[in-house]
Amino acid sequence: MLILLHGYGSDEADLLGLADHLDPRWHVISVRAPLRLDMGGYAWFPIEFTDTGLAVDYEAGDEALQQLAQLLKTLQDGTGNSAADTFVLGFSQGGAMALGLLLARPEDLGGVAFLSGLWSRQYMPATAPAAMRGKPVLQTHGIGDPLIPIAAAHASRELLQELGVALTYREYGMGHQIDADCLRDVNAWLTARLDGDSSEIPSV
Repeated sequence: MLILLHGYGSDEADLLGLADHLDPRWHVISVRAPLRLDMGGYAWFPIEFTDTGLAVDYEAGDEALQQLAQLLKTLQDGTGNSAADTFVLGFSQGGAMALGLLLARPEDLGGVAFLSGLWSRQYMPATAPAAMRGKPVLQTHGIGDPLIPIAAAHASRELLQELGVALTYREYGMGHQIDADCLRDVNAWLTARLDGDSSEIPSV
């Protein structure tokens, strides 16, 4: 089972088109974030761009994470999927939620694809859960991303390495998006998970 988590201001339909380009063995489920925005679309938690940087409502993020954890259990109970064959793909803000879910419930997930996202020291535990070690994580990012600069992606990569996950990192000549090359690598990484292949696409 592959659970898709969309980005800020979008909805569950945004990522669903990816399913047509992924291995058909995946049972793909796309989830809508709980917070309806005045500008349209949905979000997992409020964010605000200020003069001092990005302001994040971590309390609302924790509430959304609890809802996701409950949904994960409901989906697994309903489909019969186990932790080993349940993966989450999140884009942008949805990527942070995917990583948060992995950190909160590492024993219930096989791994995470973290696309064009941002991970913060604020989210880091004092000690990484033992079950996080060796979990497969794919991180992709655009060199020209105007919303989350590539330097922030590099900082996120360092934090993920601290968690001891089996990280595959790739960056592309794209903006805040999933281009054809990125999608190709995402599909290859996910297919390898289905096949139990421990080899990885090369990191850069």
